[in-house]
Order: sequence, then C-alpha cells, then structure tokens
Amino acid sequence: MRGFLQDGESVTQPSATIIGAGIVGVSAATFLQREGYKVTIIDRVPPGEGASFGNAGGLAFAEIVPTVHPHMLMKIPGWLLDPLGPLTIRWSYFPRALPWFLSMARNSLPDRVKAITAARADLALRVVSDFETLLKAAGTADMIRLQDTLRLYDSEKQFLSEASEREIKKAHGYEMTRISGDEAREMEPALGKTVHCGVFHGGWYFLTNPGRAVKSIAAEVVRNGGTVLQDEVVTLEREGNRVTGLRLKDYGLHEVDRLVICAGAYSHLLARQLGEKVLLEAERGYHMVLPNSGVNLSRSLTMAGKPGAATPMEMGLRLAGSDEFAGLDAAPNYARADALWTNFKTVLPGLKEPDAETTRWMGRRPGTPDSLPVIGPSKTTANVWYGFGHGHMGLTWGPSTGRLIAEAMTGVKSNIDMAPFRVDRF
Repeated sequence: MRGFLQDGESVTQPSATIIGAGIVGVSAATFLQREGYKVTIIDRVPPGEGASFGNAGGLAFAEIVPTVHPHMLMKIPGWLLDPLGPLTIRWSYFPRALPWFLSMARNSLPDRVKAITAARADLALRVVSDFETLLKAAGTADMIRLQDTLRLYDSEKQFLSEASEREIKKAHGYEMTRISGDEAREMEPALGKTVHCGVFHGGWYFLTNPGRAVKSIAAEVVRNGGTVLQDEVVTLEREGNRVTGLRLKDYGLHEVDRLVICAGAYSHLLARQLGEKVLLEAERGYHMVLPNSGVNLSRSLTMAGKPGAATPMEMGLRLAGSDEFAGLDAAPNYARADALWTNFKTVLPGLKEPDAETTRWMGRRPGTPDSLPVIGPSKTTANVWYGFGHGHMGLTWGPSTGRLIAEAMTGVKSNIDMAPFRVDRF
C-alpha cells in the first residue's frame, strides 16, 4: 500500500510494462491500473491471439491434481509411441526436453503430488470472482456462463482407473456424481452407445469465446488510459540490478520503470537474460472448430484416456486438447487436430466430417515440470515480476495471477502461500 502524502507533496504516477497480451498479461494490466499504475502491454501478436485464443474455454478450477501423477506416469511410454496420442514428442527434440521430463518424473512422487495439489487448490480459490471482475468491467460478463461438464468412460475398468484422482478432488470439496451411460445419453442425446458411464461435475464455468474475452479486457485497459504495442522484445537493457529498457524489434528502445514478464512459452528466454533458469516447455495444443458439426451439446464433454474436450462455443463446436513437445518453432502437425475429431466421433456418432468452414489451430502452452506457474518477483532483478508457466490452466488461473502480481507489486500480503510459485525453485 502507498503511504499518505503531506501537504504540498506530489508523486509521479508509477508505470508498469507488461510483456505478453494473453489472459495473464491483460489481467495484470487491469489490476495494476486499479492500483494507479500507467500500463503498457507489449506482445508480438495482438491481445488474445496466443495460447489464450484456442483453449477449450473452461474455467477448470476443480483440476487441482497435477498433470502428471504416479498413475498417469505409467501411461506416458505408451502415449509417446503413438504420434497422435494424448502426449507425443518429436524425437529430434527429445534431447532438449529431457531435463524437463526428468524433473516432471521427480515431481510425480506422492509427497510432491500432495504439495502441488495444495498449491493448485490455493490458486483456484478466487478463479470465478476474479474473472467476473474483469469481464464486468469490460462489458462482456455475458460471455461467462455457469455450466456443468461431463466426463465419459467406455468401460468400468476405465472408470476405476481414475478413482484416486476423484478422491483427491473430493477431499478438497469438489463434488462429482457418477451417472450411467443411459443417464448420460438423456443429458446429451447426441452421445452414442459406446459410453459406459460418466461423471457429472456441477458448478463449472465456461467462456463462449476465450479469445474475444481477452480482447475485451485489453480494450478496457486501453479505454482506461493504457497502451497496447505490437512488437517483439529482443533484449532487456539492464543497469545494475534493474531493467531500464526493452530493445524492441521495430520501435527501438522502450524505457521501463517496472516490468512484468507474462510472455507465455517465451518467458524463460527473457528470464534467462536476467540470469534465472526456468524449466519451461511449449506444450503445443491443437483445436478444430466445426461451425457445422451436426451435433447439439449443452455442456462440455471430455473422455478418459483420450485428449481434449468438446465444447459448444459461439463460433461452433470446438474440439481442443492434446500435448505435443516439439519446441517453439516447429511447424504444426494438424493431423493432431484431425485426431481430436476421430476420437470424439466414437462417442458422437452424428458428428459431421470437417468441411470448408472448419478451422484448425495450434498454440503453445507454457508448461513447467511441476504443473505450477511462476508467479512473483525476480530473484536477481529488483523491478521485475513474473507470471507465466500455467500449462493447461492459463485461462483458469490467468485473472487470479494478474491480481497476485498486482498485490506483490503494491506490497499487499497474499491470502495464499506464494512460495510454491517462486522462480528459483527449478
């Protein structure tokens, strides 16, 4: 909190530059504006055009179990052998990704899973209220909707295989209800006979268009006096233990007072310039949007053992998911988007073939090996803060991350333990 001014005193408005115009960056900008900061957002692409654009749209606050845990770890070798499976790696890239995977294996041990789950549960505490705060201010609160979700299983064995994960969620207060295949088909008539049973999750929230939501928040930042600059940050200019400027590809030198790095899968490259090593990989995800899907869904569907979610959105049915490790710059493999259609066709027999209006997309999720983001101050540089590494949870945790960054920068004590998110844990 800033102190009181004496009579006759004045104070220069503090300023913050945010690298990254995804959900984390625009959220940080909004909460900093509320604390009196003049903000500038810089990104190589327009707001909401990175990983924030193409996700499945769910505020998945109940997904507190880390991406990799002992049960899932045993499945990974088989997945890696399937080039269109839930998880794949381009083998030419494997040597570079090996340190990340080794760290992931260490973080899958039971004690680490317990600690990581607790930290993820903390991040979920204010997900909905933080998102609603941003969208109401932007005039787009109608884009967030309360909607349950349904997870599908093709056998009793498959249902039982996720029992431990469900027990962890229940222990943290998340309610789930098993339903039969027939009950699932009553809820969603488009489902076929291959569905053995389902798990019904109530109280979820979804966005009808995630990319548009992010753009609306960025537009509100501009209306409130902020600046959005489309350019690429090449180098960070330093004097002593402070960043004084950013060398931009097109616009030259941009002076910096305080800097927030929310650059998604590119963030570790900037942190490296400050002498901080972060294990971060681009978990490349794909989607397919079918405006003419031929099926009507009232909620999002996921399938055990298969990547992705099928979510009805304003632009059509979006099939989104999967993990591909191939680095930042490798060309997309859109066969992975087509594989999402093939998978969902097994439970949605009326799903129409992709047509001329169908779109495919690839985005780079910033993933850490412990399934936790980096949030908080730099350990080497006095005027730098971080907010990146959210993996599959960027849309969900983005607004709360922005609030936590603003709290850290203004000296407000957080209501959660921030130690699990520190940058020097790797």
